[in-house]
Amino acid sequence: MKLSDLVTYDPKLKLMKNPEWPEEILAISAFDHLQLKSVVFIKNAKFLQKFLPFLEKAVSLRVGAIIDEKFYQLMNTELKAAVDQLPWIAVSLQVPVTLTLLSKPFYDLKMNGVNTQVDGRQMGTTDIDPSALISQNVFIGEHVKIGARVEILPGSVILPHSEIGDNTKIYPNVTVYPFTKIGKNCRIHSGTVIGSDGYGYTFHQGQHTKIWHTGGVDIHDDVEIGSNTCVDMGTFSPTVIGSGTRIDNLVQIAHNSKIGKGCIICGQGGLAGSATLEDFVVMGGRAAIGPEAHIGMGSQVAGGAKVNEGAIWPAGSKLGGHPAKDLREWMKGIAYVRSMSLKENSKE
Repeated sequence: MKLSDLVTYDPKLKLMKNPEWPEEILAISAFDHLQLKSVVFIKNAKFLQKFLPFLEKAVSLRVGAIIDEKFYQLMNTELKAAVDQLPWIAVSLQVPVTLTLLSKPFYDLKMNGVNTQVDGRQMGTTDIDPSALISQNVFIGEHVKIGARVEILPGSVILPHSEIGDNTKIYPNVTVYPFTKIGKNCRIHSGTVIGSDGYGYTFHQGQHTKIWHTGGVDIHDDVEIGSNTCVDMGTFSPTVIGSGTRIDNLVQIAHNSKIGKGCIICGQGGLAGSATLEDFVVMGGRAAIGPEAHIGMGSQVAGGAKVNEGAIWPAGSKLGGHPAKDLREWMKGIAYVRSMSLKENSKE
């Protein structure tokens, strides 16, 4: 896609620097997952500060930027000089809307020609180790790579451009969407869906307009995922599950979540979009982590606790309640409420 083509999808977009940029734009990038000849979106100062550590890499990969117009106009000389290192810049009055409108053509660009109807074994495009055991009634998409001693049981669907590492076992009726990577020695139980669309929409012109996701999922080695769990693909970078993590049945892992090594997530727990669990975090049953919340290494989240959006908790935290707070503080609060309730009842 050419730079000038972007304006056809969002006519309000203004090209500020190098409007005749000749090279193709290939994708939308997240800051920490920059791709060659891609575009990033900078909505405000918070986003810019997150982007600046990756600026040098962005310049080397010929990444352009779409920036909030008012924010761009208010930038000081130093910040403008920094972003002006990028090969091209455009501005938008509504960055979330522009991102949403452009997500569809870039999704189409990535999915163009991907065949989801014909088994890749018929097309001769799969790379399946001879020792793999694949049951009847399994669909294997084109350009799928399956390692040694992998076992895939009946009814499972492995869609194109996915990878499954050595010694991994896929139980019946698992669905793996395109561009998913599953590491070695994993176990994925029945009914689980990996790589379905993230739940992302922008309210525009009276309706919830879909943000088209292309980020995929990256599951590291020695991960076990229980039955009927859903792991959504990332928006423009992968949803990540670290090695040795154990996920129970009926768990929701939303787009762009990052789960570290050795984490435990119990049944009916959930992570909202862009939530982060550092290594060895434990989540009790029905615990929930809000969007962009960050839980430090070795922390414990009690069953039923709700961590608010954007909350940051340090390593070793023990949390409970809603909104989640230090577990002891929460339990003292519950005890106080109960004691006051008993006093009131005794007066009646």
